[in-house]
Amino acid sequence: MAKNRNTVISENGNIDDYSKDLFEYWLPRLTADGVDTNDVLTVHKQVSGWSEWPYAWAEMGDNYLSLAKSRKADGHKFSTGEALLRASLAYHCGQIVAFNTPELKAKLQQRKVTAFREAAPLLDPPAERLEITFKNLKIPGFLRLPKERKIPAPCVLLVPGLDSTKEDFNTISEMCVRRGLASFAFDGPGQGEVHKDAFLTEGYENCILAVFDTIAERPEIDNKRIGTLGRSLGGYYVIRAAASNEKIAATVVFGGAYDLSDFPDMPFLIRDGFRHATGADSEQEALSLMGKATLDDCIIKIKTPTLVVHGKRDQIFNWKQAKRIADSLPGQATLVLDEDGVHCCHNHAFQYRTLMIDWLSRVL
Repeated sequence: MAKNRNTVISENGNIDDYSKDLFEYWLPRLTADGVDTNDVLTVHKQVSGWSEWPYAWAEMGDNYLSLAKSRKADGHKFSTGEALLRASLAYHCGQIVAFNTPELKAKLQQRKVTAFREAAPLLDPPAERLEITFKNLKIPGFLRLPKERKIPAPCVLLVPGLDSTKEDFNTISEMCVRRGLASFAFDGPGQGEVHKDAFLTEGYENCILAVFDTIAERPEIDNKRIGTLGRSLGGYYVIRAAASNEKIAATVVFGGAYDLSDFPDMPFLIRDGFRHATGADSEQEALSLMGKATLDDCIIKIKTPTLVVHGKRDQIFNWKQAKRIADSLPGQATLVLDEDGVHCCHNHAFQYRTLMIDWLSRVL
């Protein structure tokens, strides 16, 4: 894949900004989602700016794909699946910042999807691909059922954020199934596979409600014990979903927001992510397409137990957003703040991801 070194993805293309961003945000995030730290460090040594990042990760993904083919030829099922997962994550890493090169982003997105689909039946327990009808869309997702479980089992709907997708929820999905919880991770409008068919817009929570209704019909799932975990922007939408459907049994807000008042102070890559997800030509148009983007109109309707987890060093959504959510739900919400936590507490991933899934296991 030829490199286009003229592509500027960071605000000023400065290597110092790139290095700071990588180790303050991307390194914790990627390793928390299952990327090998050695792979992150290898890519970091190879590139001098964001414009080179996608190509280095694409090469990493290709190498893991070749390894998967070799392991498959040798008859090693588990190693094949694990190599395919690594390939999928590498392609995911390559496309997450490639907003200014949409064709490249789409190509790496498709490689990510293909690798994960091939890995899905090789996981233990396997992941079943489902496509849920929502309006005129097909919402793709993966359902995993715990191996040792009571039937029907409780389930957690894993809702991605601005530029996260179903494929990078695997570490949290693993925590779910090990605790006897089923999990269903999916892409909604503006995310992953669905981006090509529908952009992010006001009312995303209706997609969550459609997913809930379909999963609730599965005979393996206890429809009275379905909860949600929303990551980053997904944390905003799971609150809106809970306000519309009292059957949702538990809600986790994972690095989420009460509103978008922090938008002007967000890093450039995140603001550009909103532009990409909404299909807008500018940041201002993106904000307009997001609508009112506040919980003011719905949070009073929440009846479900709610856990709010946030880092005080979050540079995307200020921690006061989390406090505002919890303060609006007296007697229902549990607020957990990490003084040293970055966005979604990625730098303390084990502590807080296990805390969230343990809480869901107890409540569900």
